[in-house]
Amino acid sequence: MQYTDDLIPEHVRTLGHQHPEPLAIGMQGAVFRLGDHRIAKVWFHAPRAELERLQNLYAELQLPFHTPEILEIHQGPRWLVTIEAELPGRPLHELAPEFGTTAWHAARDCVIDVLAELATVPAPTALFAMTVLDEPEPFRRWRSLPPEQVDGLADELGRDRDPAVTQRWRQSSTAWLDALSALLTRRVATYRDQLDRLVDKFDTKFDCLQQRLHAIAPAQATQLVHGDVTAGNILVDDQLRPISVLDFGLLSMAGDPVFDAASAAALYALWSPDTRAIEADFDAAMIVRLGYDAADLLTYRAVHALLIGNAHDNDPFDRDSGVPLTAKLLNDPQYTEFLT
Repeated sequence: MQYTDDLIPEHVRTLGHQHPEPLAIGMQGAVFRLGDHRIAKVWFHAPRAELERLQNLYAELQLPFHTPEILEIHQGPRWLVTIEAELPGRPLHELAPEFGTTAWHAARDCVIDVLAELATVPAPTALFAMTVLDEPEPFRRWRSLPPEQVDGLADELGRDRDPAVTQRWRQSSTAWLDALSALLTRRVATYRDQLDRLVDKFDTKFDCLQQRLHAIAPAQATQLVHGDVTAGNILVDDQLRPISVLDFGLLSMAGDPVFDAASAAALYALWSPDTRAIEADFDAAMIVRLGYDAADLLTYRAVHALLIGNAHDNDPFDRDSGVPLTAKLLNDPQYTEFLT
């Protein structure tokens, strides 16, 4: 992997690792193999408090897959660096059959296997203190506590697994759909001018999307939502069985697992000309296997597209904006009909 300069690997070498092996680079950071079953991750945006919350979340996760473990947090020349346990498996996208081939369903079903397991996991206590994207406050904001109690509860959620603390959060936090609607409004406000130019009748579609979002039946339980289930964040064995799940934190929330399913179908091949067909294939399988509602999947997918549309705006490598992809989804005939 080539970089425009040596700044990123230098963060790892300053910790005494002279020959870090580049593994991946994404929205959140760059990953290097160190040897001795450890990796280093250079974080482009995360402050220390966010990484400490993520460390607490990883310590609480209980899944049938390997999940990350943050062993150390260090300050590099520009960004923070975490030392983590290296997880087994290869990224699904390296081994997955191409869409449209007879073997494609094995890759699709691997993703659905992960989604099905995530959907069974009650939201860990530490998840309630997590922020999403570049937001400064927890996603499920506290609405009935005075400010001095909010800070104390946030601290407790970051370190305490006491069920009583979780219950206090549930009694005072914003409901899932209200919190998601508010996040959507805040995110769209940051690049609405671009959306107005690129999306036909954006105001009409956005108003309809908010209505459809609030029409979703409240989830019966508050579950773990990964928020970024991609073919790069699932590590598999040679039979495409999932053995590790990576990179919680970008949009990890306590909420409705249908959101995870809707976004995973879009993220599987986000830049592919076959994206809409892949989403439709995923939806058909998830409706049958997981019992999800087709309208809920379309609603959550449009919400997710708007949440991440400009997430690369502060990318240090100035990679392609996601705004055109969001506009393409919202201008698709299926979504135009659905949102008008």
